[in-house]
Amino acid sequence: MLSERRCGTLTISSPFYRRLYAYLRERFPPLRFGLLIICFYSANQFLASALAHPGTSMRYTVDSLLGAVTVFCIFFLLRVSDEHKDYAEDARLHPGRVLHRGLISLADLRMLGALGMGTAFVLSAARGVAPFAAVVIALGFSFLMLKEFFSRDWLRGHFLLYAAAHMLIMPLIALVVYSFTTGDYPWTAPGWFWLYAFVRFFLFFDWEISRKVRSSAEEIEGVDGYNKTLGPYGAVYAVLVLRLISTVMVAAVGFHLCLRPWFYLIPITLYGLSLVSCVRFRLSTGPRAAKIMKVYASVYLVAFDLALIFGIAGLYGFGLRP
Repeated sequence: MLSERRCGTLTISSPFYRRLYAYLRERFPPLRFGLLIICFYSANQFLASALAHPGTSMRYTVDSLLGAVTVFCIFFLLRVSDEHKDYAEDARLHPGRVLHRGLISLADLRMLGALGMGTAFVLSAARGVAPFAAVVIALGFSFLMLKEFFSRDWLRGHFLLYAAAHMLIMPLIALVVYSFTTGDYPWTAPGWFWLYAFVRFFLFFDWEISRKVRSSAEEIEGVDGYNKTLGPYGAVYAVLVLRLISTVMVAAVGFHLCLRPWFYLIPITLYGLSLVSCVRFRLSTGPRAAKIMKVYASVYLVAFDLALIFGIAGLYGFGLRP
């Protein structure tokens, strides 16, 4: 979170670009999300290419750039939707944020979100009907998320189901990459692509739980958390299960592609480190142990993608094409 000190000199009369930059640094850091999306897009593009055209070397094209920008816009729209959906609760819990200090308004975010949505539609339509359909499906689901599936009270009473429903957007975004890469409709993706698409579901569910695992001293009154829902250590066990599932799924995809043995060392090593961090949290439930849990969850978000990128490129070769 951007500190009060770093944005304290800003006022509502400050130039819009400065206020927007402060908001982005706090809630949607462009560099961090840009790197995350490059890894996410590249892994799914390479997998789609390897499955559709086995033996063909991997290539970045103009379509890759257009697709990555489209995915970036979708992720930004998800951030805008969350700001609208959770505005009242966040205003109570985080009054010092840029948005809740009035430096950026919800109307500003709606304008930027509309710009992002228009960009996603235009770029996908330029690529073809199938990518456009994939974007429509993903954004249609994001609209249901914004409206909390028209069951706000019931879903909020079922915390785990609420979180799982929102994580389903991740496979749909992966299918946007599939359609940009192959030009095919998302529902025609082969089973192995679907399998890796759902790896992201489990990884983001893991990240969602891990970032809200708190020591007793960090608990916030009136805020739902996985510690409260699953018990003091149930959240840690849930993280281990989610990471095990995603590790097995990634290994299965690698086995299907006949990737080299080093590929499997990455998920296995990461899971071993996760076991150590979870045991540390179990033995010493303090802020530092909780922070380590969050760090490993963040590493998982990019590690599997990087492993797949280098694994496929190492097997089939890599180059650039305009």
